[in-house]
Amino acid sequence: MPPKKLKESITFLVNIGNVRHGTQSSSQLLDKEKFILKHIIQKKIFLRPKDEIGVILMGSDSSRSDSITGLDNVRELCHMQVGNWDLIKSIEKLETTNQTSSWMEAIYAAVEYIKHECVEQCERKIVLLSTFNEEEETVDQFQAEDIAEILSSGEISLIAIGERALDTIDEDSQTASEMLLMNVLQQIGGQYLTFEHAMTDVRFYKRPSTRPNPWSCQMTLGDFCIPIRGISKMLTEVKSPEMVLMAKTSTSDIPDQEVPIKNVAQWTDNNRTIHTKEDIIRGYVYGGKTIPVSDEAKKSMTPKDNEKCYKIHGFTARENVPMEYWLSDGTYVIVPANEVAAEPFYSLVQAMVDKNVVAIVEKIYRANSEANMMALFPSVDVPNEPWCLVEIGLPFERDYGAIAQKPLKFVMKQLSKEQDDAMDDLLMSLELPDVADDDATGGSEKYLPGYMPDPGTQHMWDILAARALNPDKPLPPIADDVLNLLEQPEFVKEKCKPVVERIKNLFFLEKKKPLRKRRRSQEEDNKPDANNDALMTQTVKEEEKDIVQDHNDKSENNVLSDACDFNFDEIADM
Repeated sequence: MPPKKLKESITFLVNIGNVRHGTQSSSQLLDKEKFILKHIIQKKIFLRPKDEIGVILMGSDSSRSDSITGLDNVRELCHMQVGNWDLIKSIEKLETTNQTSSWMEAIYAAVEYIKHECVEQCERKIVLLSTFNEEEETVDQFQAEDIAEILSSGEISLIAIGERALDTIDEDSQTASEMLLMNVLQQIGGQYLTFEHAMTDVRFYKRPSTRPNPWSCQMTLGDFCIPIRGISKMLTEVKSPEMVLMAKTSTSDIPDQEVPIKNVAQWTDNNRTIHTKEDIIRGYVYGGKTIPVSDEAKKSMTPKDNEKCYKIHGFTARENVPMEYWLSDGTYVIVPANEVAAEPFYSLVQAMVDKNVVAIVEKIYRANSEANMMALFPSVDVPNEPWCLVEIGLPFERDYGAIAQKPLKFVMKQLSKEQDDAMDDLLMSLELPDVADDDATGGSEKYLPGYMPDPGTQHMWDILAARALNPDKPLPPIADDVLNLLEQPEFVKEKCKPVVERIKNLFFLEKKKPLRKRRRSQEEDNKPDANNDALMTQTVKEEEKDIVQDHNDKSENNVLSDACDFNFDEIADM
């Protein structure tokens, strides 16, 4: 098992004042800093609620004698604490000041703050947000080696966020403060981001990074065995936070106390008699009949003699396993378990590539569990990925009917060659490019699995955050940047535009009459007088009664002659 990840203790150094004498602080810069802090704290609340957060203000216009930092213009906004909504509200109330401070002295204050607040073992980080435009006289008072030494001795990592992309600017164009910062980051292995990049990165809630827990087994091919490990390629999505209903109760000791509401399940029959859980036997309803399944029946249905295995039954051509047979929700990547197994494993992969075949495998994940059929696709020469076998689930023959689709061969035969080619070109224009084809997309790696955030989960978290911060205001609409996730990429629109025009010219839509039209009754056509309504209603009812009676008499005498002549076998061919 991999070691448990330690909790994080993040200290934010936020610049709310000036870095040069005689200049004015920027409210736009403070808004960007608030945006970054707000979304990072929200992520901690939703995804890592045990992580601790501290905030230190550079350029504060008030000094306190009990301040941990010991500086006049650098003070802490709060003590180190877990992420909470009150902290976000305090950050949103921050305003700019005219006080001057530098990030160099704030680093020393943050180190003292961390020593005082972080008493448990944790990952210590400092996130520094500033313009890095201090005067040269101020910068010359500090040495990069001293700053790097104090950070390294405290095992503190540094992440700096500034306005300019320093990696694309020559040193001659950098300020003295920026040069000192880059020197410190280089010595301690820190990171530097721009505000634009940081705001885009923290805006969306993505799947938290986790270490893969490989599944080990012996892949057998006849009498030959290769130790393998399976790593999940498509991880499960992040589950939404569970809703807990709360109710306010008041006692003599604690007034207005909030307690969670517990749901108690009760089972009642048709007579509304309440039964206990011990008296209940769960089951299923098929065709209107209840089929009970007890715990003993479930145990008897569980396989008893299945052992964990990964057995190759044979190989088949790749075209024999089309995409419509791919059944599994996730995907496993199969790699050799060790260096000894690497040579035979990669020889098998190379042979499958040369023959253009896939392997059909019987997989039993653990002992006494059901067997599943898998297809192994060789994957080679993919940038930034090792040679491997990609595992995708296959359905059994009895299960394929549930997912099979009606063939389109009859419809395709009615198309002309121009129409057929236009449909093929449309499908080709809708395909996303490979990772190597960056010239068309400017970075197509963002379309890889797991890169794009889930718009539904993102909107739900935005709504929860809005409700927590503003409980009395109406909920906001879906944010534009969330809606943009559902929009078609621009380069795909450009590729599809000429093909769509061809399809408009080749295909025509015709308006047809409805298949059925309601027939008006004879009474409505003739529009009888109101005086004859009662008489005609009575006559119609007597006629319907005679028809029904005559039909019942025929049904009793000629049961077989009125049998339905519908051919139910045609349903299977539809």
